[in-house]
Order: sequence, then C-alpha cells, then structure tokens
Amino acid sequence: MTAYHKNALPAGYQLAEYTLESVLGYGGFGITYLAHDTALGAQVAVKEYLPQEISTRDAKTGAVMPSSTQNAIRDYSWGLKNFVAEARSLARFKHANIVRVLRFLEANGTAYMVMEYEKGTSLAGHLKRHGPKLDEQALLRVFIPILNGLRAVHDAGMLHLDIKPENIYLRGDGSPMLIDFGSARQAIAAAGHQIVALTYGYAPIEQYPDKGKPGPWTDVYSIGAAMYRCITGNRPDDALERYRAVLKYQTDPLIPAAKAGAKRYQQNLLECVDWAMQLHPQERPQSARELQDALMGKIRRAQQKQAPVMQPFARPATARPEPFRTAAPPRRRKARSWAAPALILAALIAAAAVFRPEVLKWWPVTDMPQTTPRPQEQQPAESPREQQAAPARRPGVRRGGERSEQTPPSVLARTLNGHSDWVQALAFFPGEKRLASGGNDKVVRLWDTSSGAALGTPRRHGYAVNAVAVSPDGRWLASAGIDGAVRLWDALGKGRQTMQGYGYSIFSVAFAPDGRTLAAGGKDRAVFLWDVETGRRRHALEGHKSEVYAVVFSPDGRYLASAGADRVIRLWNVATGQEAAALTGHKDEIMALAFAPDGRYLASGGVGQMIRIWDVREGALARTLPDAGAPALSLAYSPDGRWLAAGTAGKTILIFDAVEGRLAQVLSGHRDQVQAVAFSPSGGLLASASRDGSVKLWK
Repeated sequence: MTAYHKNALPAGYQLAEYTLESVLGYGGFGITYLAHDTALGAQVAVKEYLPQEISTRDAKTGAVMPSSTQNAIRDYSWGLKNFVAEARSLARFKHANIVRVLRFLEANGTAYMVMEYEKGTSLAGHLKRHGPKLDEQALLRVFIPILNGLRAVHDAGMLHLDIKPENIYLRGDGSPMLIDFGSARQAIAAAGHQIVALTYGYAPIEQYPDKGKPGPWTDVYSIGAAMYRCITGNRPDDALERYRAVLKYQTDPLIPAAKAGAKRYQQNLLECVDWAMQLHPQERPQSARELQDALMGKIRRAQQKQAPVMQPFARPATARPEPFRTAAPPRRRKARSWAAPALILAALIAAAAVFRPEVLKWWPVTDMPQTTPRPQEQQPAESPREQQAAPARRPGVRRGGERSEQTPPSVLARTLNGHSDWVQALAFFPGEKRLASGGNDKVVRLWDTSSGAALGTPRRHGYAVNAVAVSPDGRWLASAGIDGAVRLWDALGKGRQTMQGYGYSIFSVAFAPDGRTLAAGGKDRAVFLWDVETGRRRHALEGHKSEVYAVVFSPDGRYLASAGADRVIRLWNVATGQEAAALTGHKDEIMALAFAPDGRYLASGGVGQMIRIWDVREGALARTLPDAGAPALSLAYSPDGRWLAAGTAGKTILIFDAVEGRLAQVLSGHRDQVQAVAFSPSGGLLASASRDGSVKLWK
C-alpha cells in the first residue's frame, strides 16, 4: 500500500456502495484507492479524477473544485469530460491484458472509475525488488501480451498515451495488464494549460506541444522505451533532448538497444526496440500489431528498419502520419557484403594520399569512357612533343587543362523569401530564369530569378520536403521528403504520378542526363531507380548500411554515385543495377556529392569538415581541399568545372578553385546553416538555401 496522500479521501469514506480502505497510488492527475464493494463483498480499485495543479479539495465536504482562473475551469472540465469518456470506453472491454472497468460514477464535483482489483505489483515495482533488468524470456512474457491488449485498444480507436513500467501491472501469476490510461492528462495538455502531461523518457516527441500528432505510433514508442528500460536497467533519454541534439547536428544521446544489449538478447529483439524508438513517427512501426509481428518473427528481420535510433545528421523534419492508419510493413532485403574490395581499398587509401593507376588494376570502373568534348570544344590533336610538354591534368579541369577566366560568385543579387521553415533543396530549370525550392514547410516553390517573384501556385506536400530535382529538358520537376514518396510534376505544376520506395524518408533525388531515369536515396538504406515515363521501378540498389544522404548521376548517365551515414561512396552501373566500386576514406557521415562536368572527378563532403575530390576512373583520391571549418551539407560544380561551391553548417558558402585546390571566396549572409547550393546551367547564378527560410542568388 501507498502512504496516505494529503488530498486523498479518508479511510472509511463511503462512495456509493464502495467503502474506501487505503490509497494504492497517486499522481498529478488522480488518486487510486483500494475499496470494499459492500454489495458484492469484493475488493475493487477506485480511481478519482483530481488534477492537482488546477484543482483543490474542500476539506469539509470532500468536493473537488477547479481553481478560480478561467483557464483552469476550462481545462478541468475538458479533462473531466475525457476521463468519463475513457471510463465508458474501457467499460466495454473485456481483455485479459487491459484493466477491467466495472463502472464509473460522478460525485464530489468529479468522477470515479471503478476497476477490478487483483493482487500483484507494477513492472516498476518488480524491477525495483528483483533487479533492474529482465532476461529475454521474461521480457517477451510481459510485452507480447501487453501488445495484444494494446492492439485491442487501438482497434477501438483509443490510445493509452502513458505506457511505462509503472502502468504495466503484473498479477500474482505474472500475467501483465495495462492500467492508468492517460487521455485525461493529454486532453488538459492539448487545451493549452502549462502542465507536464507526459512521462520523460517514455513519451515520444509528438506528445510535446507542436511536435506532431499522436497516434498508435505514439504508444509503440512508449512500448519500445519500456522494453529499453528492462534491457538496460536505465530510463531512456528524453525524446525532446534527442530531438534538440539532432537539430544541432549532434549525436543522438540515446545508446541504441542493439549496442546496449548486445550478446545478452537476440539481435532481432534489440532491433525491434530500436525500430520502435525511432525519433520521427513515420519511421516507427505504425501499429502495435506490426511491432508484435516483428518481435515474434512474423516479419522477416530484413523488412524492419534496422538503423540505429538516430544518426547525428539525419536531417530532422516534422512528420504528421495519418491517424490510426495501419501501414504495411516496409520491405527490405538484406544488404550485400562489400567487405573484401572495400577493405582493400581502405587500406590503400590509408597508405597513400594518391593512388597509382597500376596499383588498382582490379578497379571495376576502368570501363568508364573518356569524356568526349562537345563539338565546339574539341581541340586539334596534340603532337607527342606537345603532349609531353602539357601540364598534368588537375581535378575539375576540362580536357587539355584550360582555365576559365570567369570569376567566382561574389555579389548577392537577390534574396527570395516565402518559405516559412527551413529550405532544404534547390534545383534550376534550363537556363537560369526559373528555380525550384523545397522545405520543411511542406511546400515546393517556383521562382523567377530575374524578378524574385513566386511563379504559380506552391506545390504542397503532406510532409516536409527534403529534395527537389529538375529534368535536363525542364519537362519534369521531382520532389520528395519524409513520407518516402517521390512526386513528379509537369512544367505547369500539375502532379503526374507518385513513385514509392520502401516508405521511409527520402533525402536526395536526381534525374539522369537523358531525363529518362529518376534516382532517390534516403533512410531506407537503398537507392531507387524509376523509369520516368512509366513510373516503374527499374532497380533497388542495396548495399549501404545506413541512411543515404546524396545521389548524383555521372554526366554520361552510365553511373550513379551514392553516399551517406556509412561513410562509403558507392558507384552503381545504371544499366545493370550492380555495384561497380566503393570509395572509402571519409571518417564521418557523407552529406553531399557532386560530379565535375567532365565526369572524371567526384567531390564529396560531410560532417568531417573535409571535402575530397576523387578520380573516379582510377578509383583514387585526387585531392583534399582546405578544411571547410564546418560540416559541408551541399556541393555543386560550376558548369565550366572551375568552381566548387559548398554550403556549410557554419552559415557560409565556400567557393573553391577546383583547378588549384584553394579557397577562392567565402559568401556570408545567411543566418543559419546552408542546406543546399546549385549553379544555374548557364553558370551565371549560384543559388543557396538555408535553415533561416531564405533562398539567396549570387552572381
């Protein structure tokens, strides 16, 4: 029994046919009593609605009254209404793993829920008395039945909203049941009163104000957090602290269960816990059934989301899943092994800054053709003497080593304001007069770069937009984001079709140079290729071990490069869908890729503040550019190959001379991190997009 609470009704108090005997428990929103049913001669539990921060009890009459402020009266009434509604709904249930509500009654200006009483203890009490952890068998004996009960709750259109070890009750025979639903406290929080209506560590991000919409996925997170507590012996890190860390591009403080419980629990179980505790709702199991099936092995482990809880640069965006929609489990195939060639290459990179071609005769991309100059750029054949005297070719330089006399972008021409949240992506249409941008405000905007005017009606998404791309002929605009779908729009802004991956966030999209193929990469760890005309998927390129943040086609369209959180750049043969090579050397997440116009050189940058240029034909690291001083979030080559622009987390755009490998210009003006940069096809403009909500044009 619990010590008697100062606001509790006294022992012996008669409430209808129930005589109160003692206090079983209390919290900020109510008190639960042990009572004797004088009519049936049985013990029952009686829960009283009493939100202590906005109500008081009259010591003489026992009546509960809201505080005198208008807000308190409103919130008390709203919470009481939801408490009664919850009691009505639970009274219709008869499920072994849900507390049985016998009846409810209203008295003393408040309401009471009468429940069956069974001897036992909470899971929290069990852990306190018998040790902070449960072994695997005990863990499943508790949570598989609890998920049965939760399925029934969700099927009835209800949510629990306060699952934690304290609210999982273990009967004398060890069978578990869910108690103490949280709809009343959530109702008060939703009404706007400044009351903590959640339990830190067990509540997901969407239970915080203005962070999303609760649904079955909310209870799934709490189940995962309760399991995490039983695996590690510690309460999980709070979701809001995790969210803030991700916003600052810091490492998620939560140690994944797959790491914390390694070798003590089956890998599948640990991966399910990490899946349930994904920070963004869209990336969790969308129902209790989906999580239960995964724990029981009914969903193959390769189909689950196996990534750690959150990578530090996972481009956060607010997700608002459709309420009470049970999503089909995402399909995933197991990543292929790349260890042998990649480890060899890693050793070579560690041994030398630049490889000799003869060392890498086994390199699979030796069939990549020499880039043929355009007709107007062809040079007369060089004599052997001229060839001998010609300077060595340098990264980013066109054939023959000629240099562009164009100066780097340095003048701010215009600022485009219209997005209400972070701007994540940019893409120019042919020429430089039209520009597309997408952001966390769920809108794709089109701009006239000469006047700064918005063109047409914004293209709205149901989710944040992480990526946009324009086909080389300007016929199509593609956009993608946190819902895992790529939307294709025509030149007039009319939606043509939607192409679906495995269902998780997409971070990058790209058209092939011929405009016939569209690629996308994201949190699925896969890169998808679609036929633009038919919308049919051509390939699912699997091999990355974590999120894919960047995809880019080679200028001849034969190869696709992809990179992300696993720090490996993978080159794929577009025709066959087979991996052609892997470039290793980055020590941190790779956020951006850009092919030079000649197709031979590939730039990469990311969290490690180092931008690398690779000789793709030789499979060699050609050059490391000067330290960017901040993570490089985006990269773009100028059309002549002379300049390489990098948008950074330091709020600046760095312009590097790709010929000489030096920093040529620093552009300042954004008030937050620069998420995207893009050169116009003519080379006359550089566009940059930032978390400050603006797009800037430089010339």
